[in-house]
Amino acid sequence: MELDLERQPCGRGSIDISGTCELGIVENAPATVEVTGTLTVDNLESRLLVNGVLDASGHSCCDRCLQGFRLNFDVAIDVVVLRDTESSEGEGDTWVIQQKTGIVDLTGVVREAASLAMPAKLVCRENCRGICSGCGADLNQEDCRCRDKDVDPRWAGLPD
Repeated sequence: MELDLERQPCGRGSIDISGTCELGIVENAPATVEVTGTLTVDNLESRLLVNGVLDASGHSCCDRCLQGFRLNFDVAIDVVVLRDTESSEGEGDTWVIQQKTGIVDLTGVVREAASLAMPAKLVCRENCRGICSGCGADLNQEDCRCRDKDVDPRWAGLPD
């Protein structure tokens, strides 16, 4: 995941990104994600603007039913490479890299963007019913086995 400053033509261009990022941020989240896509590069005289949306995927564990599944999500990238290394310019929420020549390693930027883009709730599908807290049945595959148990009389008036 590199950007060669010497080989970028003036004006608008693009670079293909493909690689694996180590995340390891939370227990059920993917430890590594595969990131692919194309980023747009606007090469101006003193700066390069790199942006786009990459596709990320990795193996995860559902927060509701605890089954393994393939998590797919988008990773937005927005980076400015300043060739004037004396500049103290900031771009708000945009990552700023100061480098005059050579190859810019975008791995750290992609890793951080993927960590921030990871969904807060990791679910295998939107309508996942999860696991029954009483009997432990996977409600996506079988019915709850504890429905016939005694009901607390305080809840007896409520419908199922």
